[in-house]
Amino acid sequence: MKEFSITLSIFLLALSLSAQATYNYTLDLQNIEDDRVKVELLPSQLKKNNIIFHFAKIIPGTYQVYDFGRLVKNFKAFDAQGNILHTKRVDTNSFSISKAKKLHKLTYEVDDTYDLAVGKPLSGMSGTNIEAGKNFVINGHGFYGYFEGMQQEEYQIKILKPKGFKGTSAIHAITTTPNFDVYDMPSFNFVVDTPMMYCLPDTTTTKVANAEVLVSVYSPSKNVRSVYLSQQLKRLLEAQKNYIGGHLPVDRYAFIMYFLPPGHKVSKGALEHNYSSLYALPDLSQEQIIKPILNISAHEFFHIITPLNIHSKEIQFFNFNDPKMSRHLWMYEGVTEYFAHHAQVVDGMTTREEFLNEMANKITISKAKYNDTLPFTKLSKGCLYDYRDQYPNVYQKGALIGMCLDLLLRDISDGNSGLIDLMNQLAKKYGDNRPFKDKKLFKEIEKLTSPEIRAFFKKHVEGSTPLPLEKLLGMAGLAYEAPQPYMGFSLGSPSLGYDPDTKQMYVADIGGLNDFGKKIGYQVGDKLITINGTLIPETGLHQFFQEITQGLKEGQPLNITVDRDGKSTVLTAIVEKVQLHKPASIGLNPNPSHRQLELRNVWLTGKGQTQN
Repeated sequence: MKEFSITLSIFLLALSLSAQATYNYTLDLQNIEDDRVKVELLPSQLKKNNIIFHFAKIIPGTYQVYDFGRLVKNFKAFDAQGNILHTKRVDTNSFSISKAKKLHKLTYEVDDTYDLAVGKPLSGMSGTNIEAGKNFVINGHGFYGYFEGMQQEEYQIKILKPKGFKGTSAIHAITTTPNFDVYDMPSFNFVVDTPMMYCLPDTTTTKVANAEVLVSVYSPSKNVRSVYLSQQLKRLLEAQKNYIGGHLPVDRYAFIMYFLPPGHKVSKGALEHNYSSLYALPDLSQEQIIKPILNISAHEFFHIITPLNIHSKEIQFFNFNDPKMSRHLWMYEGVTEYFAHHAQVVDGMTTREEFLNEMANKITISKAKYNDTLPFTKLSKGCLYDYRDQYPNVYQKGALIGMCLDLLLRDISDGNSGLIDLMNQLAKKYGDNRPFKDKKLFKEIEKLTSPEIRAFFKKHVEGSTPLPLEKLLGMAGLAYEAPQPYMGFSLGSPSLGYDPDTKQMYVADIGGLNDFGKKIGYQVGDKLITINGTLIPETGLHQFFQEITQGLKEGQPLNITVDRDGKSTVLTAIVEKVQLHKPASIGLNPNPSHRQLELRNVWLTGKGQTQN
C-alpha cells in the first residue's frame, strides 16, 4: 500500500490557485447533526450588488434532473460585521442575494441523499452519503455551488475530517494534517468531476502502463478489500491498455467504491469522471460480485476515450442549470459500453461465446423494452424529458451501434481498422480541450472513413431504420436469430438481489417491471418470503422460479409475501399474460467463407489467423 502520487503540473497548478481562489469553502465532517454537513463559503469580493447563487440541477453522465438544491437547508448570507443579508430561494436550485458587494460569508447545511425519505431519489453513484464517524461520499455537486456566470472561477476547499479518516480522490490535497485537508480546483466543472470519499482507509495503488491507479473501498462488512479488487482490475486495465494501443490517455485514475448493505434502497451502479469513477454497489462477497464489478469498471474506465478526449461543446461547456444535450449518446455511452465487452474478448478475459451472448442479450432487451425506430440522435437530444424512458437503451442499442460500426469498418478495411482506431483518430483530432461541433461530427467521421459509414449514420442513427444486424453479423460468419415476441407468464420482472447473510432474495430494482409487475406493487428493498404460500428456498432458485412461473394460471391470484421495512406484507395481483420475448441468439456459422472467417477472427481476437 502506498500513497497515490500527483503529477508535477497539477501540483504547480494547485499552488498557483491557492492564493487567488474565488470560492473558499469549508466542509465540516467532524460535527454532524441530523445527517447534515455544515458548509461555509468565504467568497472573494463580488462586483454585482444583486446576484444569484446556483446549486446544480443536473450533472454530466446522469442525463436526468436531480435538483441538488433541494438538499440545501438554512441558507444564510452575512456581511463582514456578521449582519444577515437578504436572501431568497428563487427556485429549487437557486438563491438570490441582495447587497452582494457586501457579502463576506455564506453558510448552509446539506442533507444526506442516501437516506432521502421524500422526493425523487438519487442514485448512489451521484448522491451523497453522510454517516457520522463511518463514511462520507462527497460528490461535489451535492455540497458546493457557484455564483451565476462564475462557474469557471477557482475553488479552495478545506475539509475538516474525523480522527483517522483519509480522503481519497483522483487528486491529492495541497495540505494534509490529522484534522483537515485542503484542495485547490480550477472551476466548478472540476469540482463536479472530482468525487471524494472519506473514511478509515482501505486503499491500494498499482501501476498500469503510464498511469497510477488507486482503488479505494468502503465495505461495512469487510466483504470486499481494495487489495483484491486492485489485483483483479489490473488485469482488466492491462487488457484495455492493449486494446487502446499500449498507452493510456491519463497518468492517474481513481476507482472509489462504496458497498451498500443488502436491502439498501439506494439504486446501484457507477458514474464516470475524467480521472475517476464512483461506485455504489451491494456489499456481497468479493468473489461473488467481481464479474459485475469488472464489467462496470471496464465501461467507466473507457470513458477516458469519450467523453474525456472526444466530446462536443455541450459537454465541454456544460450548463448545470439549463443544459443543452448532445446528439451523440450513441458514442458517449454506447461505444463505451461496447468497448467494455469487446476489449475483454479480444484479450481472452471472456470467451467468444460469452461475448456473443452478451451482445445477443442486448438485442433482446433493446427490442423488447425500447422503441427500435426512434432515431438515436433524437433520443439523445430529448433524454432529459421527452424520451427519458428510452434513455437506458444507450447501454443496449447504443452498444449494438458500436458493434455494427466496428464490423462495418473492419469489412471496409479488409480487417485492418476498426472502431477503436476511429476513436483514437478522433481523440488526436480533438482532445480534452478541443470540442467538436455537435452537428458536424458525422461529416468529420466520413472524412476519416468513407461515405458508407456516413450512410450508416444517416439511416440507422439519425434515421428510424433498425440496425442491419443479420447482414453485418453474417459478414463475420455469424448466424443471427432475432428475438421472437410471445404471450406468457412472468413474476413481473423485478431485478432481484441476494443477501448472503440472511440467505434471502430481495428486490434490488424495479425499473424493468412489466405491466403485471407494476400491478403487483414491488418496492425496492422488499425481501421475498413466500410465493403462493411456498417458502422461497435457499438454493435451487432458478428451478424454483421456473416451476412457479410454469404453474401460473390466467385469472387466478398471485400472492407474494415480502418483508417490507420489518413488516410482513402480502402483494397480490390477478395473473395475466404479458408480452415476453424468446431471446435473440448469435452463433457461429459452421460453413463460413474464407473472408467471413478472416473477418470473424480479426474481430473477436484482434488477429487475422484462420481459426474455427
